[in-house]
Amino acid sequence: MPVTHDVQRTVQASVPAPMDPSVLALTSVLQTTLDLEQQVKLVATAARRQLDTDGVRYRHQDEAAEVIDGTTEGHKASYDLVIDHVSLGCIGFFRERPFEERDLQELESLVCAWIYPLRNAITYRQAVERALRDPLTGVQNRNALTSALEREIETSRRHATPLSMLVLDIDHFKKINDNHGHSFGDDVLRAVAQTAGTTIRRCDEIFRFGGEEFVILARYTDEDGARQLAERIRKDIEAIGTVNGLDAGVTVSIGIAVMPPADSADDLFDRADQALYQAKQQGRNRWVLAP
Repeated sequence: MPVTHDVQRTVQASVPAPMDPSVLALTSVLQTTLDLEQQVKLVATAARRQLDTDGVRYRHQDEAAEVIDGTTEGHKASYDLVIDHVSLGCIGFFRERPFEERDLQELESLVCAWIYPLRNAITYRQAVERALRDPLTGVQNRNALTSALEREIETSRRHATPLSMLVLDIDHFKKINDNHGHSFGDDVLRAVAQTAGTTIRRCDEIFRFGGEEFVILARYTDEDGARQLAERIRKDIEAIGTVNGLDAGVTVSIGIAVMPPADSADDLFDRADQALYQAKQQGRNRWVLAP
């Protein structure tokens, strides 16, 4: 197996030096998009054209972002990206033959052309993320649910795979607020969101629908899987016990619906919501599966 040679450098934003036409062209095209993945692909294309690279990998740990284009094997030249002492992540370029100093200088020119558009893309990504997050609990909000539900239903239909929706509501939440105050109620909401978010699988998604109600989309999950998930969530939330030193006594009621037989987003939610109503009618702290 050949020995690979890795180069690690840091690129900081500075006053740009005169650039060759290819770098100017990259700068121009990068300014046409705020999509992070698309920008990485544009940089990868430019590097492939100029330096015969095989692939690129970009990572930003704080943003939980990773974009890979091409093959990430062989010799690597990577650059930590910094602007105003703030990290914008790291990009690595890969190819079969080692990078020479002239190659590294060309790569650095490409990266320098990208650093300001990259900052704009990350700022845009953060703004979109905030718009789709519930500020109290940190989980996704109702707007995010709308687009996610459309996407997951389309995937379920295309691949003929089941999709389950769980609608859960905190039992007697008004009493919690009345007895301990709204600040404590907010703490309970956060505790429930965190517990449910920890219980679901990584491929599932949780949303705050409004008030004390949450929605979970469970991919590739049939009736049996949805029952098991609902019971785990119910037990884990019941086991919360105390919140900030006070006995919360938190329980939830859960309604479950599965697609199929649900045939639309509205049908899926309505059936889960009706099952939730039945769970409350039957005594709360339980789940009900829609027929």
